[in-house]
Amino acid sequence: MTNIESLLLLFATAFAVSLIPGPSTLIAFMHGAQFGWLKSLNTALGNALASVTQAVAAAAGLGLIITTSATLFMIIKYLGAAYLVFIGLQMWHSAGDRVSATCHPTTKRVTSRQMATSGFMIAASNPKAIAFFTALFPQFLTAGESSFWHLASMVLVIAVVAFTVAALYGIAGAWFRSLELSRRLMQRVYKLTGGLFVVSGIGLAASRN
Repeated sequence: MTNIESLLLLFATAFAVSLIPGPSTLIAFMHGAQFGWLKSLNTALGNALASVTQAVAAAAGLGLIITTSATLFMIIKYLGAAYLVFIGLQMWHSAGDRVSATCHPTTKRVTSRQMATSGFMIAASNPKAIAFFTALFPQFLTAGESSFWHLASMVLVIAVVAFTVAALYGIAGAWFRSLELSRRLMQRVYKLTGGLFVVSGIGLAASRN
C-alpha cells in the first residue's frame, strides 16, 4: 500500500467514525443553529485543533503513557467528564435564551475566539481520543513508512476530517434553524442536547476503560 492509499484509507476510516454523533459534533450543531453556519466554522476550527493536539500526542508516544498510567488517565477522564456535565447543565438551564437567539437575531456578542475555544474544550475533554489515535495510527504504517513526514501527513488528515465533520454538523444546525420550528419544540431540542452532554459526561466517568 502506497502512502497516498494509506492516507486515503485513514481519511475514510476517521471520517466514518467522526460522523457518529458526540459532544464535539453536538456543540457544532448547536452553534450552527444559534449563530449560523459561517460562525460555526470557528467551532469546527477549535475541534480540529483539539484533534490535532490529541493526534500529535499519540504520534509522539504520549498516548502510550496515558493509556499505561491509570492515575493520569483517570484524572484527565474525570476532568473531561465534569466539563461535559457542566456544559450540558448550562445548555439545559439556558434553553429559553438559546431559543430566543435562534428564532430572532441575537444581540449577544460571541467572538470567534470564544466559539473556537468552546469547540476545542469539548473535543479535548475526552482522553479516549488519544488512546484511539494510538491504536489507529499503527494500522496505517508499514516498515520504512514511520517517518516524521508520514506521521505529519496522518495528523493533517485527522485535522481535515475533524474540521469537515464539525463544519457539516454546523451547516446541519443552521439548516435546522431555517425550518422555523415552534419555540417549544426548539426549546426541547436544546434541552435534549444538554441532556446528551450530561449523559456523555456521566458515561465517560462511569466507563471502566
